Amino acid sequence: MRTSNWKFMTMALAASMTLFTACTDNNEPGNGDGGEDNKYELTKDIESDTELEAGKTYTLSGGIHVKNGATLKIPAGVTIIAKHDDVVDYILIEQGAKIDAQGTASNPIVMTSEKKEPGAWGGIHICGYAHTNAEGGTGSSEIGGAPYGGNNDADNSGTLRYVRVEYTGFAFDEEHEANGITFYGVGNGTTVEYCQAYMGSDDGFEWFGGSVNVKYLVSTDCSDDSFDWTEGWNGKAQFLVAYQSPKDELGYDCDCLMECDNNGKSFGATPVACPTLANLTLIGNGESKQGIRLRAGTKAKIYNAIVKGKGQCLTTETTETENALMDGSSELQYITLATDISCKEGIYSSNEFTKDGNHNIINYSVMFTNGYVGTIEGGKNLSDDSFFTQAAYQGAVPASNDWTQGWTLKSGIAEETIEELKGEITTSKTLTEGKTYYLTGEYKVKNGATLKIEPGVTIIAKHDDIVDYILVEQGSKIDAQGTAENPIVMTSEKKEAGAWGGIHICGYAHTNVAGGTGSSEIGGAIYGGNNDADNSGTLRYVRIEYSGYAFDEEHEANGFTFYGVGNGTTVEYCQAYQGSDDGFEFFGGSVNIKYCVSTSCSDDSFDWTEGWNGKAQFLVAYQEAAETLGYDCDCLLECDNNGTNFAATPIAHPILANLTLIGNGGSKQGVRLRAGTQVELYNTLITGKGQPLTVETTETETALKEGVSKLEYVAISKTLSSKEGIYTNDMFAAATGNLTAQNFTWENLYEGTIDGGKDLSADSFFTKAEYKGAVKTGDNWTSGNWIKQ
Repeated sequence: MRTSNWKFMTMALAASMTLFTACTDNNEPGNGDGGEDNKYELTKDIESDTELEAGKTYTLSGGIHVKNGATLKIPAGVTIIAKHDDVVDYILIEQGAKIDAQGTASNPIVMTSEKKEPGAWGGIHICGYAHTNAEGGTGSSEIGGAPYGGNNDADNSGTLRYVRVEYTGFAFDEEHEANGITFYGVGNGTTVEYCQAYMGSDDGFEWFGGSVNVKYLVSTDCSDDSFDWTEGWNGKAQFLVAYQSPKDELGYDCDCLMECDNNGKSFGATPVACPTLANLTLIGNGESKQGIRLRAGTKAKIYNAIVKGKGQCLTTETTETENALMDGSSELQYITLATDISCKEGIYSSNEFTKDGNHNIINYSVMFTNGYVGTIEGGKNLSDDSFFTQAAYQGAVPASNDWTQGWTLKSGIAEETIEELKGEITTSKTLTEGKTYYLTGEYKVKNGATLKIEPGVTIIAKHDDIVDYILVEQGSKIDAQGTAENPIVMTSEKKEAGAWGGIHICGYAHTNVAGGTGSSEIGGAIYGGNNDADNSGTLRYVRIEYSGYAFDEEHEANGFTFYGVGNGTTVEYCQAYQGSDDGFEFFGGSVNIKYCVSTSCSDDSFDWTEGWNGKAQFLVAYQEAAETLGYDCDCLLECDNNGTNFAATPIAHPILANLTLIGNGGSKQGVRLRAGTQVELYNTLITGKGQPLTVETTETETALKEGVSKLEYVAISKTLSSKEGIYTNDMFAAATGNLTAQNFTWENLYEGTIDGGKDLSADSFFTKAEYKGAVKTGDNWTSGNWIKQ
C-alpha cells in the first residue's frame, strides 16, 4: 500500500480531535508560521452549521468533510493554511451540505499551505445531486470517496466568491492528484465566481458532470490542465483566464489549457457534455502541448475566445466530437488562435473552423499586457441568456475592466516576495517594470532623489491601520512613465473610495499664500518659491484609484496633488478613479497637464487654488450616476484664486481648452468660478449639474466682464448662474461660440464633440482642436489599459 494512501486512511481515525483548538503564540494571523493567539485548527468533520471568524487564520490538518446537511460559512478575509505534516489535507463538501465562502475583492478568502510549492495539499471538493453520465448515474469522488450525482440539476451546494486556492495537487496515488477546486455533480443553484486556482500540480478547476455555472475564474500555472471537464458537464461559463508562465520561469511545461471530455470510457454516454463558454483568455507555455482539447465525445459551444502559447491551440478528437461540430450541435465562433487547428479524425477541418459566419481566425499574433489583459473587438452577444454579461469581444479581461485586480496572485508573484515601500528615500530608486509593490505608511522622496517607476508597475496601499501616501519633496523627482497598454497603477487592497492617501508633489514654483511658501496638507512638506520652470519629473500613463483618505475633518487626500509644481514637470495621460476627495488639485504653481481623466471622485473632479496659472487641454470629468455610486459628487471644476484673500497675487489665471465635464448631481455646481480666480476656458462641454456654470465674488465676475477672463466656445446644459450679478447669462451667451440649454448625446460614456472651437495652437503646448469637448469620436485617446471605466 502506498504511503499516500495510508495517510488518507489514517485521517478517518482522528475523531477524537477537536474542531477548533485555540493556540497560544503571538504572531500575526496569515503568516503560516504561528500566530496562534488568533489561529484555530480545523481537524474534524463538520456535521452542524459552522461559521469561521472573519479575518482569522485557521490551520487545516487532515481531510475535513462537511456533511449531514451542514453549512460551512467562511467570511471575507479568512485564511486557511494546510499544515505541512504527515496528514493529507483537503476540504470536501458532501451531498446536501453547503459551503458559503464569500470574500471580497479587497478581502478575499485564501486557502493555501505552509509549504509554498505545487502539490502541497488536497484542495476543495464539492459533491452535489446534479447529473453525471458515469455508469449508473452516480459516482464516488476521487478524493474522499464521497458519493455524487442524481437528477437535480438545480441543486445548491452554496457559494464560492472571491476565493483563492493555492499550491494544491497532492498526489494520493499515481492516478489521483487533487485539483484546486473540483465539482462533482454540482448543480446550477450553486454560485461560483471570482475564484483562482494558483500553482497547483494537477488541474486548476475540474467538473465531473453537473450543471454548475461559473464566472470570473483564473487558473494560474497549474501544471496539468487549467480547466477540465468530463462526465457530462453542461453548465455555463464566462470570463475565464488560464495563464501558464513561460517554461524557463516555472521549470516545466503545463498541460492543456482546457481538456474537454464527455466520458473517457463511453464517448456516447448521456447526458452528453455540452457546456456553453464565452470570453476566454487562454495563454499556454508548452509548444508540444494542446490548448483546447475537445475529445471523448464532448460537445461544446465556445465563443469569444483567444488561445495562444501552445503548439496546437485547438484540437478535435473522436468521431462523436467532430460530428457534433459538423452538424451544429457544437459551435466554435469568434475564436482567435495563434496556430491552426488540428483535427484527428478529419471530419472537422480548419476550413470549417474559419468559414464565413464563424468569425474565427487562425495563425494570429496576440499581445497582452500585465500577463493577460486585453481583448479583440468583435464577438457574440449572449445577453439573451440572463447568466451572460453582454461582452461582444474576444477575451476575458478588457483593459477598461481588469476584474482580476485586488484578489488574485499574478504568475510567479507570491505575496511574501512583494517588496514594501515605506519610510523615505534619499537616493534614487527604480521600481522594476511589471512588478507589484506594497505601500505601507508614508513614502517620501527627498534630498534630490528620483523615484523611477517603470511601465506596468502596480503599487498597492495596504489595508491596515497606517495611512499610506507618496510624497515627492522639493528638489526631488518622480519619473513614472507607463504606456497606454502597460500603465502604472496605484491602488489599494481595499477597493473603496477613501482607502489611501494618493500622491503629492511639492515644487519651487509660485504660490500666493502669505509669505510665498506653504506646507502641504498631507505630510507637512514645504512648497512654493519663484521658479515657475521647476521640474518635479514626469507622470505619464498613471492611474490612481480609491484615494481620499480622511486625515481629519478638514483634510482628505486627493488623487493627484500639485503643490507649487513648475511647468518643467510633465503630466499627461493620468486618471484619478473613485477617490473620496478631489481627483486633481493644484495649490499654486505653473504645471501644465494634458489628457487627464477624473472618474467618479466624490468631491471635485479638478480643483485649483493659491494662484495656479498653468495650462490644460483634453480633460475629462465623469461622475457616474448617483444611484450607481450611492452619492452625488461635488463640482466638476472648483476654481479659486485664494479662499482667504481673493486678491492675493499672483492671481490664478490658468488657460484650459477642450474639456468634457459630465456630472451626476442635480443640486450641485459644474464649473464654479469664485474667490477671485481668473481663467480662460475654451472649447468645453458641461452637463449633468443643476448649475453647470456658476460665477461668484466681485473679483471673479469683474474679470469676466472686463475680458481679463474669457469663456468662449463653451456649451452648457442650462444657463449660467451669477451670484453677484456683474457677469450675466446674457453676457455669456453673447460671447464667441457659447451655447446654453444644450442637450448632449455621448458614446462610450464621454466620447463626442460639437463642431466649432478656438485654435490655440499658436502656443506650442496646445494641439489644434477646433471643437468643443475632449474626446472626439473616432479619436478616443482614453482607450487602452490605462483607463478604468
